[in-house]
Amino acid sequence: MSTPLWVQRTQALMSTSTASPSSPTRKGTTVESVNNKQAPPSPTKIPAPWTTPSRDKENVRASAPTQSGNSVQPGGHVSQAVKDVHMATAKGLSTVSGLPDIHMETARGTLFPARVGQNIPFWQKEKLESVEVKRKATLAQMYFLDYYFQNLGYLAARRARRAKFDADIADRQLPELEYIIELKSYLSRERALLRRRRAKLRVEHFRIVAQIGQGGYGEVFLARKADSGEICALKKMKKKTLQKMDEVRHVLVERDILTATRTPWLVALLYAFQDAEHVYLAMEYVPGGDFRTLLNNSGVLKEEHARFYICEMFAAVNELHRLGYIHRDLKPENFLVDGTGHVKLTDFGLATGALSPTRIDSLRRKLEDARDDEVISRSTMERRSIYKSIRAQDPRYADSIVGSPDYMAPEVLRGKAYTYSVDYWSLGCILFEFLAGFPPFSGASPDETWANLKNWQRVLQRPHYDKPEDLIFNLTDTAWDAITRLIAPAQTRISNLRDLTIHPFFSPAPWSDLRSKQAPFVPTLDSDIDTGYYDDFTSADDMAKYAEVKEKQRNVDNVKEKDEPGARGVWIGFTFGKNGLGPRARDGQKELEAAARAVREASEDGHMATIF
Repeated sequence: MSTPLWVQRTQALMSTSTASPSSPTRKGTTVESVNNKQAPPSPTKIPAPWTTPSRDKENVRASAPTQSGNSVQPGGHVSQAVKDVHMATAKGLSTVSGLPDIHMETARGTLFPARVGQNIPFWQKEKLESVEVKRKATLAQMYFLDYYFQNLGYLAARRARRAKFDADIADRQLPELEYIIELKSYLSRERALLRRRRAKLRVEHFRIVAQIGQGGYGEVFLARKADSGEICALKKMKKKTLQKMDEVRHVLVERDILTATRTPWLVALLYAFQDAEHVYLAMEYVPGGDFRTLLNNSGVLKEEHARFYICEMFAAVNELHRLGYIHRDLKPENFLVDGTGHVKLTDFGLATGALSPTRIDSLRRKLEDARDDEVISRSTMERRSIYKSIRAQDPRYADSIVGSPDYMAPEVLRGKAYTYSVDYWSLGCILFEFLAGFPPFSGASPDETWANLKNWQRVLQRPHYDKPEDLIFNLTDTAWDAITRLIAPAQTRISNLRDLTIHPFFSPAPWSDLRSKQAPFVPTLDSDIDTGYYDDFTSADDMAKYAEVKEKQRNVDNVKEKDEPGARGVWIGFTFGKNGLGPRARDGQKELEAAARAVREASEDGHMATIF
């Protein structure tokens, strides 16, 4: 069989380059010309491909073009003389230096070897270790990984669509004219998809269905994306308001957490984008409302139901801890009920490395100013009745304060050092509320609540009911022991999932597949845009609940705007999600599988596919 012409030409060019006396050859790279004939001279000679592993830097340099024989002449194209580094780094090695490719390796935490502690001035080292620089470095890594995964996934999907089109055409055996018409239609659809992918995401791409939430810094809407039809909860926040109230970092942390993982326990982020005035988080819509609504309707939960929900909450918080974050603001409002009745954790605003000094000082002063004589001995029924009355008067009172003190651990309130166990304290308080009908330290007034928190060891008491009709609400010994192991000093508190799962109260739960178990309550939904479990913002009665939140917004608007240099730069890297791709196309596992197939197919072809 004769050698193909393109192989002959390639071998001829390679043999010409390696035979040049001015260019040292490497072992294994010399290729003899076909039929021992000298290839015709070329004005611009191409060096032999660097096929030998590049970890020997000196040998790599030796094989590079040297002197005039293999250098690029004036008018020659640089790409003819220099190996394309981007194509080679698909396997994680830099062709030129032989060092691990920084974009591929840093996903696992490996820094570029040449920069680790080698002659870095102190001011540069201090800058590299700053929180802002580390965050932006992480964002850059995630951006490039997401970028290439999305493109490889798109490439695989495009190939699949073309294969399906070709198979369909072959089955139909269309005449040439009809085939051309079908082909033009197919290519037109592909061009439309590419244009949609390139388009910058804007709020105009969403159709607002209804408002479902209101906070001190913005609103939440149920929205539908116009092109794909996907449903989402669109959170809209004013940049100026966030900067005035020092909440920028909290929003950035929430965005980072939502993009860092794909788990059913955390609300998924679909898109993050911005315009001149606002930032937007488009998250999955969880139709069952928050857990506070379920508690208000249910009152006290049966022990088996309380176990079901609190175990799911622990599993969700454990996912957050695995990412290296502490929530610190856990309360029933932070858990949403999905369409199947299972819970998801949301609202990660305070899940940062540390609270601001101003906020710590405010919490500490409130705790220190609490008077011991404010502690009032009340019966279980009295405390339950008072809490129910407060809830009826101000259903959204938890929205008026950041970091609800009813559920916050003492070490956080005192500004002391703390660990992941502070979230276990909060979940212990939530478990108490599930079984008793009120939080363990709630009072008739804010001052009484702070006094109860200051004297928590004296205030924490086992609920006790005497009336025959209320005896079913008395806690079992196992349940009370679980509560006291969670609401406990930091040194003796249960602080990890391993110790929790072996406790007799929690051990009966099917920890390996919690979400496969039937939930005690499953929302009744009429459609995928049912908002029945959220407040109706067209109702005057429901809007009255947000009077204090609205007042807070007005006060924030009156605060003088901070004039900080580089204020616009804080939102760099905020954008997330590719326009034109629905959640199915961006699903993590499918994306990885599609990318792997694309790389595997490219390897079988003998080259790295161009995807740009």
